[in-house]
Amino acid sequence: MDFSFNAATFRDLFHNTVSPYLAGEAADTDDVNSPHNLLVAMDQAIDVMARADADNAVRNRMSAESMGVLEEKDISQIGQYALDILEAMVAWVQNKTGEQNRELLRLSIPLSLWVTRHGGKLSQIDMLVNSLAGFANEVTEPHLLEELAGIIREVIDATDEEIRRDLEQTNMMRPWRILNLNYGIVATRSHNPALIEQAYDALIKNLPSDARQFFREGMQQMDIIGYPDEVREVVERYNKMWGSEDVLH
Repeated sequence: MDFSFNAATFRDLFHNTVSPYLAGEAADTDDVNSPHNLLVAMDQAIDVMARADADNAVRNRMSAESMGVLEEKDISQIGQYALDILEAMVAWVQNKTGEQNRELLRLSIPLSLWVTRHGGKLSQIDMLVNSLAGFANEVTEPHLLEELAGIIREVIDATDEEIRRDLEQTNMMRPWRILNLNYGIVATRSHNPALIEQAYDALIKNLPSDARQFFREGMQQMDIIGYPDEVREVVERYNKMWGSEDVLH
């Protein structure tokens, strides 16, 4: 399960996914959100990202000053620009067809991982969280679930402070909440006790008001699904520590 950003692969995927919708569409040079202009803009963003990758590849052989290594804010802005283009294309396809294109949405994953792996911050995670949740519903093999949990953790760690403050707690479907809950769920399904503990600790830190119910429901799933004993032990331990009414205050 490799979602890493590769410029050539990403360019091909983006063009191949979009091209069927462009048949018969006249180019509109005046509309920045026209599909043809979005395609050009994405190509330009990919070129910038590819150059940054090339710089990163020679980082050990040259000084940061001589390379002109991009700073965190630059990486974040480049990634956000590419994600904005992707979101605009998703919206255009949806307006044209009445449906969201799942494969187009999932291109948010390599774009976001490019940001996280270059030390940037993510300020927009809606498309990303929806795509990761889709994979979480499809993947069943424990080793793939481990990989997916690792990707989710990367995203959590790179999410910017504004989102991490979690001020919209009345919105149960807010991306930050879904992301952290899915981290716990995917880690549990991986059957890896160490990974489960990492996810549960993150859940307690990032979603303290949801942790109690999460562990209670986790104990119910232990009986329904029949998880291995080593997984049950972890869930029972966290449920005893955090599942009672007099904690998490």
